[in-house]
Amino acid sequence: MKKLTFRVTFLSDIVLPATSNTEGNIEPLDFIPGSNFLGMVAKNYDQFTNAFEVFHSGAVRFGDATLEVAGKPTYKVPLSFMHKKLDDSIFYNSHYVAEMNKDEREKLGQLKQKREGYITDDLHINYPNYTYAQKSAYDTTNRTSKDGSMYGYKAIVSGTSWLFDVTVKEGIDVSEIQKILESSTQLGKSKSAQYGKIKIECLNVSEVHPNVSGPLQNVILYVKSRLALIDADGHPTLDLRYLCDGLDTNAIDLSKTQIRTTSFTPYNGARQTKDYERVCINKGSVIFINELTAQQVTQIQSGIGAFLSDGFGEVLLNPSFLMQKEFTLKSSPQTDPKNKQANLTTPLGKFLNSRHAHLKERLDIAKNVDTWAEDHKSLFRNIKPSQWGNIRALCTGSPDDYHTQIIDYISSGTKKWDPKQVETFKKAMQSRTFTKLLSIKMGKIAQKKGEKDAN
Repeated sequence: MKKLTFRVTFLSDIVLPATSNTEGNIEPLDFIPGSNFLGMVAKNYDQFTNAFEVFHSGAVRFGDATLEVAGKPTYKVPLSFMHKKLDDSIFYNSHYVAEMNKDEREKLGQLKQKREGYITDDLHINYPNYTYAQKSAYDTTNRTSKDGSMYGYKAIVSGTSWLFDVTVKEGIDVSEIQKILESSTQLGKSKSAQYGKIKIECLNVSEVHPNVSGPLQNVILYVKSRLALIDADGHPTLDLRYLCDGLDTNAIDLSKTQIRTTSFTPYNGARQTKDYERVCINKGSVIFINELTAQQVTQIQSGIGAFLSDGFGEVLLNPSFLMQKEFTLKSSPQTDPKNKQANLTTPLGKFLNSRHAHLKERLDIAKNVDTWAEDHKSLFRNIKPSQWGNIRALCTGSPDDYHTQIIDYISSGTKKWDPKQVETFKKAMQSRTFTKLLSIKMGKIAQKKGEKDAN
């Protein structure tokens, strides 16, 4: 078996919609599906004398492309990655959290699932960068924008590089596949406009020998690409028993399993119509299996479910990033939008960049305020709006010791708070801006509660 590793470089912004719908708020993909590369080669279907073997037998598998960071491939953040609310400095794998006793679990508090981004095998976190453009269709008669035809594209920015593999079984010539891919120059939607220019280059061709091992116990499956499971009657299913033959329901530990699902209807360009709807388990899902036989391990390593040629069905067994109980994620400045610095030289550019950073910081604080208020409103249900107003006033007019003045205010007097309320609010005072916005938010909640009680 041969594996060809390719790099895709975006020469322009690329539009990769997550659905074939043309109306509504269409979210973009954060990876390049293998079906795109399959389609590039399939355009030359008639050139292959063994077309059925190449395109329909599963002997050739076009993998999904993911972000490249410092020459390394990346993986969708596993859904087992959890962190404390409002504190993502430390992460935990949920399958190890499930093994903790009650006291250990309570110390962690409420955990939140990490769902965005890509990681390297050494736990650097990365995010695709997007740009948004508002467009309008053109009225050729009046030579103006066409009424009622506004639309927008959210695209991945140019200059981004991605890595993907093409796996080919013995006996199939890979030279024609490599030649077609390297000559392909377009990808995604709206290729006739400003989008879609790419460059593909082959980095390496290597021999791959299956790493057969088994039986295995306490197996953690990481879903590297989407899975489309098929039941015994050939129907799509989400039942995890159909990951491989002979897998019993009791062998799957659902308490340690984290999956997300989706469905979509792909568009077939050759037939100019949509295919049947596909029901999938998403990338990044984590499945815990108590025991696998050697035969089941071999079957899983060969690919799970249907649509293997499109990049579906690839999993990793016990990857290193799922074997740690507690860890941190490190930022990668070259791709992390939080750390990306623009090379600005003009006064206007510097001003706009500073303004953008300030507004983004305020937005992040506002989101944290909403989350905190929703999680703790029951604890502070007896606090009156006037008290929240006094706290806001202390944040507005007090000197640098506003923190101390607020603690003194809520800890003494005839309307002092109980110790749990004081301690909880004390931990929440991250900054003057956060505390001020939080007091405004909690005051509105208290006011609405008072109006409801009055009625």
